[in-house]
Amino acid sequence: MTSKPMCRSPRTATAILLAFLIVACFDIIPSASSFTQPSPITPTAATTFHQKKVASFTINSRDANLPRLDTNNRQSASSLHAVGGAAVTALGVVGGSAAAIALPSLKTVSLACLVPTLSGFYKSEYGVSYAYGAAMTATSILILKSLISASTPLDSIAAVHATAIMFYGTRLNLFLAYREIFLPRFRHMRERIEDRAKSRGSRLSRTPFIVSCAALYAFLATPLLVTSKYCADVSMKTCAGNSGGTIWNLVRAAVVATWGGFLIEAWGDLAKSVGKARQGEDALITGGIFRFFRHPNYTGEIIGWVSSCIAAFLSVAATNGFKSLSVWKSMAPSLVACVLGASGISFVLTTATAGLESRQLEKYGDTEEYKDWVKKSWVGFQMAKSTNEVEEEEESNEEGGDSPATSED
Repeated sequence: MTSKPMCRSPRTATAILLAFLIVACFDIIPSASSFTQPSPITPTAATTFHQKKVASFTINSRDANLPRLDTNNRQSASSLHAVGGAAVTALGVVGGSAAAIALPSLKTVSLACLVPTLSGFYKSEYGVSYAYGAAMTATSILILKSLISASTPLDSIAAVHATAIMFYGTRLNLFLAYREIFLPRFRHMRERIEDRAKSRGSRLSRTPFIVSCAALYAFLATPLLVTSKYCADVSMKTCAGNSGGTIWNLVRAAVVATWGGFLIEAWGDLAKSVGKARQGEDALITGGIFRFFRHPNYTGEIIGWVSSCIAAFLSVAATNGFKSLSVWKSMAPSLVACVLGASGISFVLTTATAGLESRQLEKYGDTEEYKDWVKKSWVGFQMAKSTNEVEEEEESNEEGGDSPATSED
């Protein structure tokens, strides 16, 4: 993982756990029984209605490529305006048949995020490294399975979005495994972190930390549920020339930015690993992508997750517009979860960026190479640290560092 250890601060862990409970109180996780009834529109009936131009799903005049719910039937479809609970999402009449997708519930997604995070009881660092990647991979696979089962095109916005998250999680764990197997210093650092965790209390005392991390992972996965609800039959191919197409193009741009952010992060990890292997562990890497980004892995990850969140909001807007307040109200809990995920991980990463920036300044600040590099490269997104936080970080570094997944300098 290229982020700082998540939720290790008691205040941060408490805040995330509290946010998770608040969102749950909004009934963001409907019961599965709410969605067990089959769609009242059968393929035959849908075809007949379509021929008579009174179909329950009609093509919106603003965008001939996108199916829309007819205003006369929105009340009967109101149960579909919620993510989760085996959510059956009507996608429209395509070729005279009604398509529907049974998405995994948020309860299922939360469980998929919690199970790997339990590894934090075994090794504290695993809860914020391998568990992070495994949770993202598992949730994206669950959603991709639902999309494929419904014969969703692989070039749809939802499928491309889910594939981006699966790429992120899979690549992350492969990278972590490589470092742990081939780089002894990361194994030693992991053990030092575990020793520190044991000195702070029993393994059971890690429960708030583990639950808050799992909650954050579930929040990060929520945008996938939203885009899969609204974008499963919408292609990534550009449709321009009308107002509806403009918003859909913004959705596509957000998904492309999600991929772009995660690729920047992957490139940064690869470039630094190769550079350190060739030049030595104490080398300052300034070539390749580091010519432009001083911390491409942190910066790329922030871009990826924030873009994923934006894609969720835009998909609701593109499908329902900004005047359908009932739809926005029903989707509010899911969208709040999206914001919590993006803001939570951004807080962690911007703080980590500031910490790495200060450590590099201390280590390389007197060299001309560093000074020249700083003038030409972008630091990315960082959060200013208080004096107490700086002192805590210095103490942490003296005791053994942060995490094998985050130590980069």
